[in-house]
Amino acid sequence: MNTVLILVCGLPGTGKSFFAQQLSKKIVADYYNSDLLRKKLFPAGRTYSENEKQQVYDALIAKTQQSLEENRTVIVDATFYKNELRIPFYELAHTQSIPVHVFYITASEELIKERTSRVRPDSEADYSVYLKLKDLFEPIDAPYTTLVSTQNNIEELLSSALMYLQHGKK
Repeated sequence: MNTVLILVCGLPGTGKSFFAQQLSKKIVADYYNSDLLRKKLFPAGRTYSENEKQQVYDALIAKTQQSLEENRTVIVDATFYKNELRIPFYELAHTQSIPVHVFYITASEELIKERTSRVRPDSEADYSVYLKLKDLFEPIDAPYTTLVSTQNNIEELLSSALMYLQHGKK
């Protein structure tokens, strides 16, 4: 596969990080996760302020740029709830003449509630955060593919994603 940029976005609890990690292993891509990066940047505690969020996305774009310049495929895993957070990634891909693919991961509200009620190793987002971001999530302003996560369909999601990446269709 040629070098590509893959953005995996969606609300907390949808399974986007699990999907993105598994996809990165399948296609041998650099994997950058906003939650992991936030922990590194703010080890003493996170406020989730707009300034802090912007610092996380700025660091994500810097890491992505470095990998793309080294001709490595990149998967960026973040909520990407605002268009202004996605645009720098689109522009980076355009500047480097690299295709960008966006996967929007979703799940049933019941499953999201279940997932966000458990302690998750990398994300602190609970169901109240999901509800807040659900109201703030801006429609994706570029072509994208929606994948619906269930309790045990990761192989189906990966198969759909690989088909899309290879042939441009699900």
